[in-house]
Amino acid sequence: MTGGSIHQLFEERARRAPDHIAAITDSDRINYERLNDDAGQLAAYLTTNAGLPDSGSTVAICTRRPAEVLVSILAVLKAGHAYAVLNPSTPAQELHRLLGLARAGAVITNESLLPRVDDGHGRTAICLDTDATAIAHAGPALRDSAGGTPGGPAAVLFTAGTTGSRTAVPTGHDRLLAAYAAWSEVYGLSPEDRLLVTAPPATTEFTGGWIRALCSGATLVLPERPITAERITAEQVTVAEMSPATAALLLDEELPSLRLLAVGGAPLRLDEQLRLQGLLPATGARVLSVYGTTEVAGCGTWFEPEQLPGPVANPERAAYLGLPFPGCAAELRKGQVWLSPPEGGDAVPTGDAGRRQGEGPIEFRGRTADRVTIDGRTVDTYRIETALADHPHIQDVVIAGDRGRTGSRLIAFVVPSSGAPFGAAPEASSLRARLSGLVPAGDVPEAVVRIRELPTNAAGKVNREQLPLPPIPGAVRASGKSGTGEDTTEGAIAAAVGVSAGFLAAVFTGVIFPGATDVSGVPAPWNALFVLLYLAEWLAFAVGMGFLAVGRGVMLRRSESRGLTAAAHLAIVYLLVAWWPQDNLYRLTAKTDWPRQAALVWAFNVPLMIAALIVMIWVVASLPAVKKRDK
Repeated sequence: MTGGSIHQLFEERARRAPDHIAAITDSDRINYERLNDDAGQLAAYLTTNAGLPDSGSTVAICTRRPAEVLVSILAVLKAGHAYAVLNPSTPAQELHRLLGLARAGAVITNESLLPRVDDGHGRTAICLDTDATAIAHAGPALRDSAGGTPGGPAAVLFTAGTTGSRTAVPTGHDRLLAAYAAWSEVYGLSPEDRLLVTAPPATTEFTGGWIRALCSGATLVLPERPITAERITAEQVTVAEMSPATAALLLDEELPSLRLLAVGGAPLRLDEQLRLQGLLPATGARVLSVYGTTEVAGCGTWFEPEQLPGPVANPERAAYLGLPFPGCAAELRKGQVWLSPPEGGDAVPTGDAGRRQGEGPIEFRGRTADRVTIDGRTVDTYRIETALADHPHIQDVVIAGDRGRTGSRLIAFVVPSSGAPFGAAPEASSLRARLSGLVPAGDVPEAVVRIRELPTNAAGKVNREQLPLPPIPGAVRASGKSGTGEDTTEGAIAAAVGVSAGFLAAVFTGVIFPGATDVSGVPAPWNALFVLLYLAEWLAFAVGMGFLAVGRGVMLRRSESRGLTAAAHLAIVYLLVAWWPQDNLYRLTAKTDWPRQAALVWAFNVPLMIAALIVMIWVVASLPAVKKRDK
């Protein structure tokens, strides 16, 4: 399908059925006529107030409400420009970088978000809330438009950034039209369908979702809160699109209204796909695992179990990418998956490994970037993960090296299953027994970290940069919310050590430093201030000793340098602990006892300055690693 523009398919649907519901949000139901009018009104305002050329520019969209994003997308297309959707929760520095990558000439946003999107480049900002009156009186709405040159730019999509910084991918009308034709053939959408899209608006998955729904005359369901099986049934959703993590939440719920469940963002394990299939009681209901990179607008391959020539011995260890969408192509080059865009063009590498037996579907074999180097050899972490998929006490597992890339040891990040013993995580010995004969002996993880859930990015893919790092090689530790570094075991150890140290400091101050805390000769209210000072010193000593016990592990999760981190860890401990002996010795030293005064200065004050300098160096050196994980 070439020629024309993607939004013209929507406009045709609006002419045919103006009263049909186009979009359902948590707070509104918008029919096709209203959606077309609202988008046309905003498009008219854009053409006269955005300060852009007649066509071909990029307009960024950064707003929190999905309905506003949808209206803005259609308005930008009607005005003849390309859109780029940005997540308003993105850190400001990264948001500014993405605006630059998109070469946005204007931005549609809200008044409250202006400080975040203003990067000092003087872009025109259109605020949907404070400019609402001006937009409503901008002039005749652009209802039917030929905006956009056939083959010209329609959107700037952003990669997920799973293995590095996010990049911009300009996408034209021809590619989106060809993708829509391919999706239509596989999905078979009709105006009677209600399509649920759970992906955030700033993702490629959202772009595919709105196109599939609105260009087919169907109803687009956009939840603003976490989706539930009850909501799917209540809204009579017939087609749902979600990530494997979201689908996993529905594994124990029946979904009677669904005829099609499409799972994308990350490959779906075959056993999960078969289980989801059993939750769709409707005759002929289907579960698809869809796969496609941003470079092909998300239109790459699709898989359902019927593509397999026969049963699979271990479905929990297999995930399939399937066959190409109509008009697309998928091939293996030296074990790596390459996809061709739906409208043709050069094949692009996906960074994923795969294999195929005969003419069957492509089997997913992990991301090449997730492999790690241990002692000079490359370890296929995906092979280890699939071998552990049927472990009775493991719900999800990710295998990584130190810092999730290259390291001296392998670490298993484990989400325990609901049937696992309370508070327990499989030990390395348990994993060794499970992996025996399935992977080389050197590929058995040396450490196990228990986390509540795997950290994911906006597209639902595992964010390995946010995995916590155990402080001691071989340690089994329990982590709180993944990616935050919060650790209940470390907290308990720190509290126990700190309370004990603070108590002992308070008890033995008078023994070690006789008379140092005597305030009998100090008049009120100054005596109370000195007592508070002593309490603060004991507290600082307690915190310092607690931090001595667990602080290095906490700091290692924020820095790439072990040596500098060890020095900064001890420096912080010194800054806290030294106040207790230092102040007590100062109080017991005569002001004119110059030898002792000099000794105290050199023994305490100079090391304090050095410690502060080390901490400053560590903070500055750690900033690049922290920013990298925040992307």
